Amino acid sequence: MDKKIILGSLGSILKYLGILMIIPLAVAWYEERTLSIFIIKTWLTPLVITTSFGVILERIGIKGVIKRREGFVIVALGWLVVTVFGSLPYIFSATLGPIDAFFESMSWFTTTGSTVLNFELVERRSILLWRSFTQWIGGMGVIVLFIAILPTFGIAGSQLFDREFPGPLSERIRPRVQMTARMLWSIYLVLTGAEILALFYAAKMPLYHAFCTAFCTMPTGGFSPLANSIAGYANPIAESIIVVFMFLAGMNFILHYSLIRKTRRILANKEFQVYCFFLLAAISVITADLYLHKFGSIQEAFRYGGFQAVSFMTTTGFTTSDFDAWSHLSRIILFSLMFIGACGGSTGGSIKVIRIYVLLKYFVQRIRKILYPHAVFVLKTGKKPISDDIVQGIIAFFISYILIFVVCTIGMSAIGLDMVSAASSVAATLGNVGPGFGLVSADYASVPVAGKIILSFCMWAGRLELFTVLVLLTPAFWKG
Repeated sequence: MDKKIILGSLGSILKYLGILMIIPLAVAWYEERTLSIFIIKTWLTPLVITTSFGVILERIGIKGVIKRREGFVIVALGWLVVTVFGSLPYIFSATLGPIDAFFESMSWFTTTGSTVLNFELVERRSILLWRSFTQWIGGMGVIVLFIAILPTFGIAGSQLFDREFPGPLSERIRPRVQMTARMLWSIYLVLTGAEILALFYAAKMPLYHAFCTAFCTMPTGGFSPLANSIAGYANPIAESIIVVFMFLAGMNFILHYSLIRKTRRILANKEFQVYCFFLLAAISVITADLYLHKFGSIQEAFRYGGFQAVSFMTTTGFTTSDFDAWSHLSRIILFSLMFIGACGGSTGGSIKVIRIYVLLKYFVQRIRKILYPHAVFVLKTGKKPISDDIVQGIIAFFISYILIFVVCTIGMSAIGLDMVSAASSVAATLGNVGPGFGLVSADYASVPVAGKIILSFCMWAGRLELFTVLVLLTPAFWKG
């Protein structure tokens, strides 16, 4: 393993992260019209520290071919270092302490949406914009962004792309990984711009709030500039627009590209069909349940139930109602959606629809194999056969996901959380969903320090789909 290549790559990431801090700095300058102590402490100092540290690491390191082993380390540690340096504005502005700032920053970049922030203490728009903007960067991927814009990463970006943009089925828009990264970011940028315009013109949302909301919708992150999330706007048009874009963000971005070329390919895609089926089923049951037990109007039940179902399944985490006060049936469906997640190749988290679909087909195939032991069955998605390696990888991922969920839930219970709060907090952070149930339905401020460390690990591992992080914890990786 070439440590200098790793240091050089991490240096490039930090250097450009520091440069991106110019955006909230400009917003702060626009608000205050002077170089105040707040701007110097909160933005200028972290910008200088992050950029300088990045330049130093670049000079210490070298540029070279990034191999498989280096790819794992660069991606896993890259997300950790951007989390640490991205938390500096909160620490230097005295908004949060170091552990809370790290937790919040990890939640930004991994697009989880779990927060410890007291909105009453945040008076500066630049801080909330940075919170939303870093979530938007993390949605399509920090490393994928740099693969798209930096020639150095483009040369050997395949190892980094596969580590940060993992999935059971490898798909690319273009043979060259740098062109694929650029196309993905272009689609992402267009959809974000479309949502901003829709919220501003159709929903009459203030421009600042339209930007922040779009920056948190497309990455399926769920942070909002308001303390009570989307419910604070009390705007049905805005809610409808957000639902549409949450749904689009939960789709495989390869399908968005197909929309331009072959529209029929989307409707024929098995994962998309299952994605729609799960959503429609969840919305129907929750709407009926809310109509019978919560709201007296079918329109209200559909409005709140539909929004929350889409929000949870796409792992966005926006809220328009106190879902923790709903019936057990509605809450268990939302809890289940936390595990299913969005489509592979989307900005959503959790297990992903494609893995659930393959596991269900494999389950049916095993039953048929018992009934007809001499028959030969081929597992397919649509007309494409799935190799045994992919099936084994999906099974290993599922087992690992459930194992981490169980172990971390036990850990959260051990530090004092009740069973519902412990289980939902782990499910929400491991799946990058955000809000949980019980103690963590609104925020995570009351979670003990040890719990925040456990949940930060869950967010980190969940965003990189487990194995990119778990492989670093094995002695064999470092021996080889």
